[in-house]
Amino acid sequence: MIAVDDDQTTIHLTKGDATGEEVNRLAFCYPIWNPTTEEEENYEFQLTDKITFTILEKKGYTRNELLKKEYTIAELGYQNPTQVPELILTSQDTKVFEQLNKPKTYWYDLVLNDNVTILGMDEDGAKKIIVYPEAEEDE
Repeated sequence: MIAVDDDQTTIHLTKGDATGEEVNRLAFCYPIWNPTTEEEENYEFQLTDKITFTILEKKGYTRNELLKKEYTIAELGYQNPTQVPELILTSQDTKVFEQLNKPKTYWYDLVLNDNVTILGMDEDGAKKIIVYPEAEEDE
């Protein structure tokens, strides 16, 4: 299972699961203010835009990275600009978490072009990713 909570920021993930086309989709948008229209609208990601998805072991500690994935929009498979890109996580990516018998909370950042935090620490606090144990671990 990979799902986003009703708050649109908390990610729920079962260790060992991957994103897929029909299920387990991990998509996001980046609302920005348009001063011309005086309305909020979604940023249009260009093919060369780089997205960095980092999962941290402890809240606020960037040196304790468990997983760091970097992609351009083109590397994600898009041939045209998009407002809602989907991140790709493999089963191997999601096995980086320790095997526990209960859910554990980690924190994540989602950054655009190395200089704009799309999701991460803000006035509402750090963004959570809750990892659930997988049924059995391959040894």
